[in-house]
Amino acid sequence: MDSLHLLFWSVGLYVIGAVLSLLFAKQERIAIWATGISAILGGIIGLCSAFPVLIQTATLTFSAAGPFPFAEFVVRMDPLAAFMVLVISLLVTLCGLYSLSYVEEYRGRGAWSMGFFMNLFIASMVALVVMDNAFYFIILFEMMSLASWFLVIADQDDESIHAGLLYFFIAHAGSVLIMIAFFLMWQQSGSLNFASFRSLSLSPGLASAVFLLGFFGFGAKAGMLPLHSWLPRAHPAAPSHASALMSGVMVKIGIFGIIKIGIDLLGATELWWGDRGARIWRRIFRVRRAVCACRARYQTAPRLAYG
Repeated sequence: MDSLHLLFWSVGLYVIGAVLSLLFAKQERIAIWATGISAILGGIIGLCSAFPVLIQTATLTFSAAGPFPFAEFVVRMDPLAAFMVLVISLLVTLCGLYSLSYVEEYRGRGAWSMGFFMNLFIASMVALVVMDNAFYFIILFEMMSLASWFLVIADQDDESIHAGLLYFFIAHAGSVLIMIAFFLMWQQSGSLNFASFRSLSLSPGLASAVFLLGFFGFGAKAGMLPLHSWLPRAHPAAPSHASALMSGVMVKIGIFGIIKIGIDLLGATELWWGDRGARIWRRIFRVRRAVCACRARYQTAPRLAYG
């Protein structure tokens, strides 16, 4: 069985786990074990699918007619995607083991729904990194964002609700920027397949515009300054195993997206994307740090007066 078949089995197990959590919603102990075991098995199979591609530095592709006539279903597993599958699968296996005992705390408080959204979150992340069509990429990106949002608000207290709202708005603002970037490339290529994007020869101005849209769109998911305000609020609000995946994998998918659009799709045609872009980001960080330092001084003054 080749790597792509193993990958499909891995994603399929995550989906099966999500479905089982719905079927056993009234028997939460079974739902907890069904989702946990399916995540563990899916993670192990995902590891087995990624290793051969990384070792052989191969690129595997699969295409089929999708349900929509304008979007072909294309899967492409190259070394970059395989590395992401490897990282996701490793953490999923560990989090799945941990969840078998941890999620018991949520019995009677929607443990089945947590299992459903957790497995949906995992499945969307794995499918996202191997998807080679812009339409399905956006759908999977939204599935990942929505599933993780439901996990953030799982506790249903004021803190988690506020954190979830902030995360929801920033995540979807990033999604809009990515959609615009893909729309500009679709206008030039006439196809939503990433293969057609790779063959484009965009003007420097248009290529830079697409890159900046993708950079800030995926940067919102990566928690980059100044789009990071959701991160320190959303991650602690989520259940522990979900928070581990959000911190360990989901924010890395933001970096993956920047590499994907800047190097894989656009070919890094403009040198300033790496050099001047980094300088601009450093300046933003310095300004932010100076503002925080100034604010800290003003907050310290009245404390000294009352001391």
